Amino acid sequence: MMISTKVFHRIVAASLLSALTAGCVLFPGAKDKALRRTPAFQEGYSDGCAAASAQGSNYREGPYRDEALYQSDAAYRAGWSNGFQTCRPAQPGNSPVPGANPIPSPVPGP
Repeated sequence: MMISTKVFHRIVAASLLSALTAGCVLFPGAKDKALRRTPAFQEGYSDGCAAASAQGSNYREGPYRDEALYQSDAAYRAGWSNGFQTCRPAQPGNSPVPGANPIPSPVPGP
């Protein structure tokens, strides 16, 4: 079975486009790296991770989020969201390895 040159070029172009798009998602730029090094981001990450780790364990304990900072500081908000997503317990069916829940250090490295 032979495919035409036109179809082949479309397949190659689509493959290259998806590879380039994946590279942008997987490798953060300098701006993202600088944001992750800010104290506000790191504090937000730590609070988000604490909130995710404690989720469902003690309903009387208050939230692990500084609401004033969350509303006013984009770096804190980004850190909190990142920490919450990273540290939340694995839900059945969401993890590629059953029972796996990799929880890295609460503060991301450089």
